[in-house]
Amino acid sequence: MNIKRRLTLKFVLQLAITGVIVLAISAVTLTWILLRFLDISLTRDFANVGLEQLMESSKIDENGIQFSPSLLEQVKKNKGWLQSLNEDGLVESAYNTPKDVPNQYGPGELVSYWTGAQPFPYHLALWIQEKNGKLFTLVYGAPNVLDPLLKKVKEASFTDAKGETVLPEDLEKEIKSAQAFVQLIDSSGKAMLSYNRPNMIPTEYSVQELALRTMYSDRYGYHVLSSFDKESGHTWIIGEPNVKGTDPGKTVRVPEEVKVVIIGSSAMLIALLIAFVLLSLWQAHRFGAPMLHMLVWLDSIGNTIYTEPTDRKGLRRSRTAAGKWRRRYRVFADVMVSIEKLSAILKRDQVMREETENLREEWIAGVTHDLKTPLSSITGYAHLLAEPKYDWTKEEVRKFTTTMLDKSAHMDMLISDLAMTYRLKSGIKPPETMEVDLNAWLKQALDQAAANPAYGKQRIIFQPAQTVVRAQLYTPWLERVVNNLTANALLHNPSDTKLTVSLIQKDRDSGFIVQFADDGDGMDEETMIRLFERYYRGTDTATTSNGSGLGMAISKGLIECMGGQIAVESHAGKGTVIKLIWS
Repeated sequence: MNIKRRLTLKFVLQLAITGVIVLAISAVTLTWILLRFLDISLTRDFANVGLEQLMESSKIDENGIQFSPSLLEQVKKNKGWLQSLNEDGLVESAYNTPKDVPNQYGPGELVSYWTGAQPFPYHLALWIQEKNGKLFTLVYGAPNVLDPLLKKVKEASFTDAKGETVLPEDLEKEIKSAQAFVQLIDSSGKAMLSYNRPNMIPTEYSVQELALRTMYSDRYGYHVLSSFDKESGHTWIIGEPNVKGTDPGKTVRVPEEVKVVIIGSSAMLIALLIAFVLLSLWQAHRFGAPMLHMLVWLDSIGNTIYTEPTDRKGLRRSRTAAGKWRRRYRVFADVMVSIEKLSAILKRDQVMREETENLREEWIAGVTHDLKTPLSSITGYAHLLAEPKYDWTKEEVRKFTTTMLDKSAHMDMLISDLAMTYRLKSGIKPPETMEVDLNAWLKQALDQAAANPAYGKQRIIFQPAQTVVRAQLYTPWLERVVNNLTANALLHNPSDTKLTVSLIQKDRDSGFIVQFADDGDGMDEETMIRLFERYYRGTDTATTSNGSGLGMAISKGLIECMGGQIAVESHAGKGTVIKLIWS
């Protein structure tokens, strides 16, 4: 898997994890909000919400029906009570039931209490449901404060000497103790009497105002009852706060649902912020640290430091002690390997540059030496000839000029060979090739080379191919290669060294090999590796003028320009084999 796929997979996985975390936090928040809404509904309207929850969460065993303890606790908080009736109206189980509540109901009795047809000190709510093949009836009662109080207000109010309606002092205390308020409004809706009225309760009502406050007590914070007197056209209004112990009129009341939504949303945002911060830190650790490590490494490479940065213990940050990739570096393995290769290549190039610089200095020193040596000879003899106090004979002058010409020819050959090496380096092509019979051509070229008196007699042995070998070559270049290899084998080895030149025809194709094998001293590994470098060996022009020190480099370049290859095999004391290979 390449780095593109790995990074794509990693980032998709990161997004998936982030999405799961967001969904989990959102689900937890939504669940909490719904549960809080349910708690608020149970507190405000247990009669309509709680009875169904009680029946759904109940369990039936040998002891009868068992209700949820938390819901029973809510019944107690609402100052209510609960009874479970069988089909005969008999109470099977009860919770927080006052003493003035019956233990058995007749069919008409329960309905009359429930509908208000018969006076009863409690508001009743019924829930009838079949469970496990048995019909259960739940009766929930809550204190009925307003109805009795409204009845007392209507009966106990009187008109004083000024003609104003007033309430008895003991009734006022009872109203105040119940945290209730009382108003008397005329037919136009204006308040004639107000006692213990909160700030949020108006002093004048329209038809819609009174109707809305009676129907939607949750919206206004007060439960309101009213009683209209047809004869006088007056209306008594009495109310109590939905939550005792508070006065919604003193402060701007925020609905409980809004508070729950605000708290839940704030908690969710904080949780998401913390989650994203942690994910960002993890992301930075997971992806940022390796990228920073690679940038530091590349910066080190720019400063010619080609080793991977290490930690305080001297270990590579990307690898374990066993050499395996660390987990967070695995996704960048391809990049890290590429940087390692780049470091190795640059380090190798640096070593090669240093070696090349040393070779260049050696090469310049060799060229300078080989040029200055014959030039010194020429200059010396020129001074001798120009000296007026000497009268040289013709033989001496001829000897001096012969030496000067020989040294000049050597300088010219050296300069020509230098020019040839640079031409080969630029990739020149043979001027015009021709087809030759290599068996005949090589025999002739080797015979001409053997005629050189410096080589000695019968030191070159030619072994032709068994079949005719024809090739398209530029013979002047090939002749120079043959002369260079022959001179190199015979002049730089002992005088009894023999050179065997073989022409070998390949069996499977039209390729061939020209092999030069001598039984001389051979070469060590370093000399063999650097054999084809330009001017690796400088010749001493004081002892011989046959070499320029560039022969092997020129030979390699000429063979490659003609489409061949050159290879060398040698061991110290075991001779040297050089092969010219055409495939």
